[in-house]
Amino acid sequence: MRRAALVLAGCGALVLAAAAAAAHPEIAVGGFPTGITLDPATNTIYVGNGTTGTVSVIDGRRCNAVVAAGCRRRASIATAGVDPIGIAVDAASGTLFVANASGTVAVVRDRRVRRSVRVGLDPQFLAVDERTHTVYVANSGSNTVSVLDGRACCARVRATVPVGPNPFTIAINERTSSVYVTDLGAHTVSVLDGRTCNARDVSGCRRRPVALNVGETPGGIAVDSRTNTVYVTGEATSDVSVIDGRSCNARVTSGCRRRPVHVLAGAGARGIAVDEATHTVYVANTAADTVSVIDGATCNASVHTGCRQHAPQAPVGLSPRRVAVDEVTSTVYVTNAGSNTVTILDGRTCNGRARSGCGAVAAGGAGGGAPAATTTTGNVA
Repeated sequence: MRRAALVLAGCGALVLAAAAAAAHPEIAVGGFPTGITLDPATNTIYVGNGTTGTVSVIDGRRCNAVVAAGCRRRASIATAGVDPIGIAVDAASGTLFVANASGTVAVVRDRRVRRSVRVGLDPQFLAVDERTHTVYVANSGSNTVSVLDGRACCARVRATVPVGPNPFTIAINERTSSVYVTDLGAHTVSVLDGRTCNARDVSGCRRRPVALNVGETPGGIAVDSRTNTVYVTGEATSDVSVIDGRSCNARVTSGCRRRPVHVLAGAGARGIAVDEATHTVYVANTAADTVSVIDGATCNASVHTGCRQHAPQAPVGLSPRRVAVDEVTSTVYVTNAGSNTVTILDGRTCNGRARSGCGAVAAGGAGGGAPAATTTTGNVA
């Protein structure tokens, strides 16, 4: 039985779960929230709402695991497109980038769309390399990645890179300047060289990227730069591939041919994020309405002892999709597409080593089961 909830009246109401001992607060946002990102410079959380064509703006200083005073207040930004999915921030320039499934990337500054850049067909997720102000966009319908100059003055596509079928999510490992792209249609991850394929230098964009096999339906990707580990979720297999970023990157590919280690997550493992301060990997399990909490200190590129354990799970909202971590406030934010909310988890008491605050499902829960149904908004985010 799902927990009961008390909805407090007011704009952007905070939904407080009441029945279960381990319930977590939820913030009401727009329709079908999927993508989420954090601006660490301003402690601002941005949430893409698929059916309302908006981005919800949450003040992370006043709405986090400790302080809830600002959770009832939120603003929204119209994205000048349809079905906003991927969201990323260039904190150095204060620019927000939003991928609209209608084929554009909205460039947002001061909470206004300054321009819309046409990219490939059905763009899904994107990532920003702040060192080069480069935005990488996965165009699922074109089997390409668009390479954008992210500077607000001259945002434009600098190059288009062919990758595997149905590119979906993107993560950047700054230690190796490698751009990892999940290919849903081939069960692979393509690896681009960010040193020679960026907004300033596109000489390497013409090279076909190396690809490594990670298993079925790679729906999410995240990097722990401290351990040089790349984590990739498998939605159909309800697990996470653990890739050694030292031996599988844009310059060194010897490890890309090895089968990665896998750790079990929950049913329909999809969105993923890493708290590098605690080396904790959080995985949104879409079909289980939970988040798996993996100890990255014992399950990474060098250490595999913890990978054999079934990761515990924390209950969240309906059909969780993506995760973002604020390491300053030790807060984990989870978008719930089925309940139009964002769940707040306390990263101090729910992480790879501390489980007391994770909730009633913390013992592990089922890892199998069918993946969640595809979305009703035209994407599979």
